[in-house]
Amino acid sequence: MQKKLVYFLLTLMFMFVITGCGNSTTSSSGETATKTEEAFPTKPVKLVIPYPPGGGTDVLFRLVAQYAEEHLGQTIVPTNMAGATATVGSRFVKDAKPDGYTILGIHQVAATAQHTGVVDYGFSAFDPVMMMTSTPHIPSVSKKFSEENGIKTLKDFIDYVKAGNEVTWAYTVGSEDHYTIAALLDAAGVDPKTLNYVNYDGTGPQYAAVLANQVDGMTGDFASGKGYIEDGSLVPLGMVFDDRNPFLPDVPTLKEQGIDFSVTVDRGILAPKGTQSEHVKIISDAFQKALEDPELQKKIEELGSFPNFKNTEDYSKHLEELDAEMETLAPKMKF
Repeated sequence: MQKKLVYFLLTLMFMFVITGCGNSTTSSSGETATKTEEAFPTKPVKLVIPYPPGGGTDVLFRLVAQYAEEHLGQTIVPTNMAGATATVGSRFVKDAKPDGYTILGIHQVAATAQHTGVVDYGFSAFDPVMMMTSTPHIPSVSKKFSEENGIKTLKDFIDYVKAGNEVTWAYTVGSEDHYTIAALLDAAGVDPKTLNYVNYDGTGPQYAAVLANQVDGMTGDFASGKGYIEDGSLVPLGMVFDDRNPFLPDVPTLKEQGIDFSVTVDRGILAPKGTQSEHVKIISDAFQKALEDPELQKKIEELGSFPNFKNTEDYSKHLEELDAEMETLAPKMKF
């Protein structure tokens, strides 16, 4: 009887040990699974740039992404998806899985494209992540057009247009350069519809058209037009900003030329609607840390832009303001 009791107690103890180990294993596996699910990112992040290679947007996002991926812990893969006023790329991201692994590098085009009827969605179709940089626009003309007509400043250009002369202008319908040329002409007392517009899909093709003298001018920025400006094939008419660019000290601002208008191209990142806030914050933090790097700041400034980080909350408010501005001018942008 005593032996049976001892055997029973030993068996019971063994069962407790096995059960305990089983629970411990289950708990450990559960914790591991939870940690795996929460980990982000565990693979490369695709940064969709909705323009062809070589434009200001492409140049700046690729540059900053190189620094941001060091803080993100994963490679950021810039991917050009040009077409339809940036909507090929933006729609791809809008419809992507909201897991943080597909993000969009964008600017005002998301609003202008919507308000000019190019596409039926805008900023509100995405989750804002962060704002990266601000870049002043530079309306410019070809060397040939400048020399043949004696046009060296935007004031010269406005006087030329007001005199009834025809001008062919490259632009991307519904894009931020579309907004800028329409807004500055409007501010100068010129009907934005006065110019003969030719639509090109992105800044790169616009530069090619101007340099080939297929059109007279375009609105670009220093980040993409630096080489053309420096070799004299492109003549900058004015800075659409409150201050002169230190790398273009001889180019006056619009306000110095009597045109009360200033705007910047504000580039930032959007994510598919419904992306986890934790993932949004991780991406935002990586870009913030990158933009705090003095070396990167210098490189951005050398491209005629300046770091202008806004976190998710502040960027959301900024997008609301941009959207309202685009909506106000949209009727005059419909040619």
